[in-house]
Amino acid sequence: MQNFEIVAKIKEQQAKLEDVRSEEDLLHVQLRNKISEVKEAQKKRDELNDAVKELSQKPKGILTERKDIWDNIKGTNEDKRKLLRQMQPYLQRIGELRRIRDEYNDTSRGTLERLLENIESTREALLSFDINLKNELYLYSYLFELQDRLLIKKEADLIHREIVRIKEEELSRFNKKIEKMEGFIGEMKERSHSDLKAAKGLWSERDSMRELAQKEHRRFLEINGQIREIKRAIGDKRHERNGIWKQINNWRDEFKKSGAERQYSDNNRRLLDARAKFKKGDSLSLDEMGLLLEAGDLK
Repeated sequence: MQNFEIVAKIKEQQAKLEDVRSEEDLLHVQLRNKISEVKEAQKKRDELNDAVKELSQKPKGILTERKDIWDNIKGTNEDKRKLLRQMQPYLQRIGELRRIRDEYNDTSRGTLERLLENIESTREALLSFDINLKNELYLYSYLFELQDRLLIKKEADLIHREIVRIKEEELSRFNKKIEKMEGFIGEMKERSHSDLKAAKGLWSERDSMRELAQKEHRRFLEINGQIREIKRAIGDKRHERNGIWKQINNWRDEFKKSGAERQYSDNNRRLLDARAKFKKGDSLSLDEMGLLLEAGDLK
C-alpha cells in the first residue's frame, strides 16, 4: 500500500473519529439533561411521598380524638341512665297519682267551677221555688250527690297539684341535668361527624397525592431506564472511538514500515477479510480463495 493510500486511510478514520466524538458529545448532553430530569422527578416523588405520610398521620389523630369523643358520649349516656333510674320512683309515684286523680275526675264528672255552679243553682231552686215533695226530694238527693262529687273533685285537684309539685320540685332537677347531657351528647355527635368528614377529606387528598407520587415514581423509573440506555450508547461510542484510534495508530505504524513489511501486512489484512467473508458464507474471489488455500483454511 502506497503512502498516499495510508494517509487517505488515516484521514478517513480521523473523519469517522470526529463523527463519533460529536455523537458521543451529544449523548453526554442528553445524559446530563436526563440526570437533571431524574433528579427533578425524584425530588417531586419524595416531596409527594412526604405529603402522603403527613396526610396519613393526620386522620389517625382525628380518629383518636373521635374515639375519645365517643368514650365521652358513652360515659354521659351511662350517667343519663343512672339519672333515669333515680327518677323511676318519682315517675312511678306520678303514675299512681294520675290513676287516682283520673278515677276521681271520672267520679266527679265536672270541673270545680261547674260543680259549684250546679250546687248553687240547686240550692236556689230549693229555696226559691214552690215544688212538690217528690221533686224536692230529688233535688235534695241531687244536691247531696253534687256535694259528694265536689269533695271528690277537690281531692282530685289536690292530687293534681301534688303531681305538679313533684314535677317542678323533684323531677325538674333531673330534667335539667338530662337536658344538659343531651345537649352535650348532641354537640359531641356533631363534632364526631365533622371529624369523620375531615378525616375522609384527608384520605381523599392523600389518595390523590399518592397517585401523583406513583406517577412521578414511574417517570423516575422511565428516565432511569433512558439513562441506562444512554450510558450504554456512550460506552459503545467510547469502544468505537477506541477502535478507530487503534486503527489510526495501526495505519501510522504501517506508514513507518518498509515495502516488504507493508506487503506482509496487506496480505494479512486480505486474509483476515477473506476469513470473515468465508465464515459469513459470502462469495469469495479467486484471489481470496487462493489466500485461504495457502493459509490452510480450505482443504
